Amino acid sequence: MRRRLLITYLVFTAVLLLGTEIPLGFNLAMNDYHHLVIRQVSGTSGLASAAETDTPEGGVRASAAWQARADAYGSERNATVLLLDVRGRQVYRTRSGPRVEDEAEWKKVLDKALAGQSSVPMDYPFNISAQPLFVAEPVLQHGETVGAVATITPTRSLRAQVATDALLLLAVGLAGLLASALIGIPLVRWSLGPAHRLQEAVRKISRGEYSVRAPADRGPIELRELAEAVNAMTDRLVSVLEAQRSFVADASHQMRNPLTALRVRVESLEGVVPPPGQGSLRVAIAEADRLSRILDELLTLAHASAGDAGTATIEVRSVVESRAQAWSDQAAGADVTIAVQGRPAAAACLPGALEQVLDVLLDNAISFSPPGGRVTVRTRSDNTWVYVEVEDEGPGMADADKAQSTNRFWQGRQPAGRRGSGLGLAIATALLSTSGARLEMEDARPHGLIVRAVLPRLVPASALSRSTEAGSDSGGPSSSGPDVTAAVRPHRG
Repeated sequence: MRRRLLITYLVFTAVLLLGTEIPLGFNLAMNDYHHLVIRQVSGTSGLASAAETDTPEGGVRASAAWQARADAYGSERNATVLLLDVRGRQVYRTRSGPRVEDEAEWKKVLDKALAGQSSVPMDYPFNISAQPLFVAEPVLQHGETVGAVATITPTRSLRAQVATDALLLLAVGLAGLLASALIGIPLVRWSLGPAHRLQEAVRKISRGEYSVRAPADRGPIELRELAEAVNAMTDRLVSVLEAQRSFVADASHQMRNPLTALRVRVESLEGVVPPPGQGSLRVAIAEADRLSRILDELLTLAHASAGDAGTATIEVRSVVESRAQAWSDQAAGADVTIAVQGRPAAAACLPGALEQVLDVLLDNAISFSPPGGRVTVRTRSDNTWVYVEVEDEGPGMADADKAQSTNRFWQGRQPAGRRGSGLGLAIATALLSTSGARLEMEDARPHGLIVRAVLPRLVPASALSRSTEAGSDSGGPSSSGPDVTAAVRPHRG
């Protein structure tokens, strides 16, 4: 935002400078042209006044004195001086050059001079082209026109002066733009510095650092008021979270103990319940166990939603191996093989969150895999993310079910003998989202489901590249080599 505001300020300043300097440049160029015309008209009039006339015939002639004066004027102004009689015939010319007859505009100006009309009324157009400037003045004898003096002056000096003025204006504009930048940078920092600090504070608060407060003592009054409002909102949020945390702790204590006592009392009825009621008793005990699990999952979900413990660095491969080993007995009971593939990678996650996510995913994958099936837990990474995939060989999931599967208490088609709570994937999603991670699902081929936990990666790709190159040189595994695979086989008794 700071950069955009500074660029906007400089663009606005540049537009103002251009809007001022472009008309000024045209004005300077026109003034230079008018000065050139005035000087040439004045010089031409002086030469016309000094021209000598032949009294008997009423013509003109170029005396030696006049020729010297005309040559001096031509040398000084880099101009060509022409003396013409009343019929337009050339009497004297200081240097060779274009002929008047070849230029229609020059011929009109000369005809006006021979008709006795002076060029003094300055109605000439603005012109800084390469066309030389032509001025003609009548030579009079007793009030009668007896000839004309014309001067042809190149406009190279005028164009050079205009270019010099343009460069000067450009330099002034650049200096003004630089001065505006030097003034604008401190102003932008003063006005947006508090906004940047407020943004950093809000970002930290959104990550769960609720002890952070936005500075509200510097900057414009509007930003100070906004910072105070953010701090008040954070205080309110902290109080709500504390109330939620207290409620979770109280609910955990007040509900778990009566539920445990209820289960114990129901189990104690096993000896006095007649055989026809034993089935209902077992169902009651199972429902009590299920209610206990739902309560534990609700408490876990509440803690995951609060998620203010902060992230930690974890080594994903070791966590995957430990959870695969922990679920090996259940996999063996279901006649399912758990295979672990992939290389070590460091990621950011809440402490213990990946373990709980893998417990949910492995529980689902084992439950939905057919006997003799295989559950593959795969780790891989790119420059930004670390991916932990759990792939099963079950029936898979429809696209509509994938969209709803992370909703609380949603239950899709369940395998025989399984009664879930509908909270597992919701817990996994909440645990991952608090650390900037996410949960993805896609179909496996030829059948099954891949559930992927995507975690922020901590090790830069350049460092990994150097380490893998070093490992390759020493005979160790490289990033282009095969994945490391470990399998946990089911025990057959």
